[in-house]
Amino acid sequence: MGTSHPLTLAEWTTRNAVRLTADDPDAPFDDLAMLHRLVGDARVVALGENSHQIREFGLLRERILRFLVRECGFTVYAVEFGAASGRAVDAWVQGGDGDLDTLLTPRADGYPGQSAEGRDTLRWLRSHNATAPHPVRFAGLDIPAAGGSLAPALEPVARYLGEVDPGAVRYARTALELAEPLAGGSGLVSAHARVALGPEPQDRLSATLGRLLNRVTAMREIYIQRGGHHAYDRALSDVWAAWRTDQMQRAMSELLSGAPDAADLAARDRYLADSVLELLDRSAPGTRIVVTAHNAHIQRTTSPEGSPLPRIPMGHALARELGTDYVSVALTSGGGRTVRNVPDPAHPAGMRQSAADAPAATPDSLEALFSAVPEAPALVDLRALRAHARRHDLPEPTRIRMDDGFLPVPALDAYDAAASVPRTTLTADFGEQNVPRPSP
Repeated sequence: MGTSHPLTLAEWTTRNAVRLTADDPDAPFDDLAMLHRLVGDARVVALGENSHQIREFGLLRERILRFLVRECGFTVYAVEFGAASGRAVDAWVQGGDGDLDTLLTPRADGYPGQSAEGRDTLRWLRSHNATAPHPVRFAGLDIPAAGGSLAPALEPVARYLGEVDPGAVRYARTALELAEPLAGGSGLVSAHARVALGPEPQDRLSATLGRLLNRVTAMREIYIQRGGHHAYDRALSDVWAAWRTDQMQRAMSELLSGAPDAADLAARDRYLADSVLELLDRSAPGTRIVVTAHNAHIQRTTSPEGSPLPRIPMGHALARELGTDYVSVALTSGGGRTVRNVPDPAHPAGMRQSAADAPAATPDSLEALFSAVPEAPALVDLRALRAHARRHDLPEPTRIRMDDGFLPVPALDAYDAAASVPRTTLTADFGEQNVPRPSP
């Protein structure tokens, strides 16, 4: 009688993964029904991507968003986008005036904005809200300008202080003046600028932001009396955004100088996590949030020591705070095209982006699990796969693709589910027609 061997993880994935509709956001939801069980009563569901500016990830995330809104009652769509700048986007999503492309297209400073697919998702959301009994709100979660400028956060603070505490405006204005020479299209620009800057002006900026944060928190009751709770909460969030941005820029500068401190790099992810938790705290009971961000932000696990990424990602903080009320879904691919990011101090965004072939899955990667599911996007419950792996003491994936490389991540612990598309292409804004492929 033959010995029965347990399925390998790739075999288990092939047998149990749900095949998804590829490119049609209007397709019926039959293939997404498993999300009811996967999501359960979770208050926050995070949808990732292994690289920004990928067409297929944008299309798949919109399908899942539509399902979660229409079938599961989610009421907030929260994005890796500046919290202060996101307020104008929310007004547009609710039917307000303005031009979405002006709000979200790639900026003149060179840093990519929301992709064409991401903007289409917001157009659907505006259309949905026009007739929905419970409109969906949009929220930005991030520090301003991808960490490249304090102005989007501090300018609203200065205006607010002019109304509730004119004597404190000087703190915001001084911080803006000190930060202006460091501003650019992303945190990398500011980090490069700080490498050539001595500690004294940086310390002045940090001290000024500390004074501003103390003033706004110490005067809380008076500010609320003069301007109301809602305005105060926004201003406090913006001050924290500016302070976290300064701390992140300093940590990135140390990284570029060869003295990294990955703990301080977590300033941005801490702000992302706090933004989600504040949304829950300040929203009506029953509020449920769909978050979209990079896989590296949504993972439930910490990053290892020595990693260039923050030790405490947003997803880890949310998982510790919310437990099973937080569900993370990684998005990856079998191959295709991706984006390569190369730091460049001379570039307006602090980095050069180019199209590249996605590297082949390594045997120890999450992507290798989908090697026998090449015909369609597939969704797998990693919690069930993890149980199978540990029941039979099987080797688990220890890496996941990020852009054109791989990161050390214990994938079955880091994510509750994963979806993989067969091949990826670049968003229309970053189309191959604009990025010549290298000669063979």
